[in-house]
Amino acid sequence: MSMNLIPAIDLLDQKCVRLLRGDFDQVTFYQKEPLQLAKHYESLGCEYLHIVDLNGTRDGYSENEKIVDSIITQTNLKVQMGGGIRSMLSIKYWLNSGLSKLVIGSYAIEEYNQFVTSFDSEVRSRIIVALDIMILDGLPTIRIHGWQKDSKMNLLSTIKSFVDNGFKDFLITDISKDGTLEGPNIDLYRQINEKFKEINVIASGGVSKFSDLIKLDDISMQSVVVGKSLLENKITDQEVIQFLQKE
Repeated sequence: MSMNLIPAIDLLDQKCVRLLRGDFDQVTFYQKEPLQLAKHYESLGCEYLHIVDLNGTRDGYSENEKIVDSIITQTNLKVQMGGGIRSMLSIKYWLNSGLSKLVIGSYAIEEYNQFVTSFDSEVRSRIIVALDIMILDGLPTIRIHGWQKDSKMNLLSTIKSFVDNGFKDFLITDISKDGTLEGPNIDLYRQINEKFKEINVIASGGVSKFSDLIKLDDISMQSVVVGKSLLENKITDQEVIQFLQKE
């Protein structure tokens, strides 16, 4: 069973962009229309799509519902989305949409008690807990609010607390790698895999070339989100097809 390759589309003001290490002052706009890009990834054989609503991340409300809806309705991709989903109202809105899974970060940390007690097992199975980390003094520490704020929480103990409350899907991003094309933090993902056998981890940040996919696959990662390296053809369409077809 191969690792799932999940292309990422980051939306800002209805356009396709990438940020460097989450910095809104270091934004790259791409001349690609989000729906066409989603259809392109589907044509390569991708089953999943990861959408980041950067307006939601930055401002706390979305400007991109129509685009997300068009991708859901006009492709067969299983779409997971996150970015600025910081209230029960917002969570319920997106759970009632056609999204396959909802990615929730800051809210899950800041409103932890309410978050872990609010959902039945069916809803929990549709939620991906997003934990964005910075490595400080060798320890992975979780950051929130579009990476601007340090939660002072340790990654491994936080994963355990969510697992104990019935959550199984996690998106783990090493911020220092995100958008850098410097390669993923293999040691971190190996450590998580060894400690937690029963969860699904999506790796994110730094994937820059085909060999990075192979390295993550070799340590039995379940899924990887790939953004900039696809947009900039560092991983080619042919390599995507090759990876998706390998067993």
